[in-house]
Amino acid sequence: MEADVAAGGVGIVLVAAGRGTRLGAGRPKALVPVGTGRDARSLVHHALTRALGTTGLRHVVVVAPPDEAGLQAMVDAVSDAAPSLPGIPRAADGAVGPGPEGARGVPVAVVPGGAERPDSVAAGLAALPAGLDVVLVHDAARAFTPTPVFDRVVAAVHAGHDAVVPALAVTDTVKQVTADGDVERVTATPDRAGLRAVQTPQGFRRATLERAHGQARGEARHTDDAGMVEATGGRVAVVPGDPRALKVTTPGDLELAARWVDDERAAGQPLLVVLAGLPGVGKTTLARTLCRRLAAAHVRVDTVEQALVRAGTPGAEVGARGYAVALAVAADQVAVRRPVVADLVNAVPEAREAWERLAVDVGARLVRVELVCSDVDAHRSRVQGRVADIDGHRLPTWDEVGPQDWTAWTGAELTIDTATTGVEDAAALVEEVCR
Repeated sequence: MEADVAAGGVGIVLVAAGRGTRLGAGRPKALVPVGTGRDARSLVHHALTRALGTTGLRHVVVVAPPDEAGLQAMVDAVSDAAPSLPGIPRAADGAVGPGPEGARGVPVAVVPGGAERPDSVAAGLAALPAGLDVVLVHDAARAFTPTPVFDRVVAAVHAGHDAVVPALAVTDTVKQVTADGDVERVTATPDRAGLRAVQTPQGFRRATLERAHGQARGEARHTDDAGMVEATGGRVAVVPGDPRALKVTTPGDLELAARWVDDERAAGQPLLVVLAGLPGVGKTTLARTLCRRLAAAHVRVDTVEQALVRAGTPGAEVGARGYAVALAVAADQVAVRRPVVADLVNAVPEAREAWERLAVDVGARLVRVELVCSDVDAHRSRVQGRVADIDGHRLPTWDEVGPQDWTAWTGAELTIDTATTGVEDAAALVEEVCR
């Protein structure tokens, strides 16, 4: 082992050439989408976005299926994950590069793989530019390996280890078996304290990996690159892996990964709660309670509209402009990842659709809450007993509110009857949906 590794940069070979037969998806495994709806992205997309955060990263080579269709599909998927350049020019040798730039301007190239995994890794290794001292080999099937695992592997190589693998302790009892007719017989029970389940990315000094591939050429196939290094007499160090570095192999693995994607999206998206309901059903009271509990911004259209009135906006234009301003204010708050509770009547489809479009445009998690009051007498009493809390605000009368038709908000996550549900209970229901 050589202890003086120069810090010339890190390259990643992302192996995405597998056919994924056991997954049964009818396409290369790395191109299988994970997640639900419009947010579904391919395994290679998830793998690449996490890999691009690696400290010291200078270049990524994605190894695609060798056929023309598979190669082009991989180019499209990679461009989706690293979209800062509009296209990936084709090189004369069939490789695709230099490719779009990912995080921090890291070039990403796509090259065709080989018949077996070692052939694909060798193709990716050959496509890495000179001057990269550390090479990580990662499987796109382990698409959810957190970026800190990449950094741990790189740090261990820089610390002087020629080859490094992330791994988890084996918690199940393992049996060594041999075939015996139509059954298998146990021949040994290894001590699991000395066993590790190895993951990727595996990290190497570049010279070590190139030497191992050169010496292994034409010999028995190895299941991983660390095994090649071991076969040539090299030593392999182990750093902690992560349970999320699961290799997606079966439909069950894919379902688990989809749950991770949904959980990450919910945790990472800013929250936009939009209330809808006739005057007097309790929107503002609920909004204020939610804002305290969610540390959210309160976007109240009554406040916006009254400000427009004071500014001299013609009465006929106040309503439409008030909603437009409320949408803009909410967008600004969501942009700085502040939760928002929007407090408006939202009686017509156009108003509701505007909030739904905004949530898509700004990447917010939308929670639509429809408020109704099934007790007409209680609703009338509330409307008639309200006192304006905004200077100059004229509250609607029961004659103006009562005759209004109300159309249910199709697709709303919650409909709450404020005649039977108190404000704290209503807030708790909304919080539950927001989790």
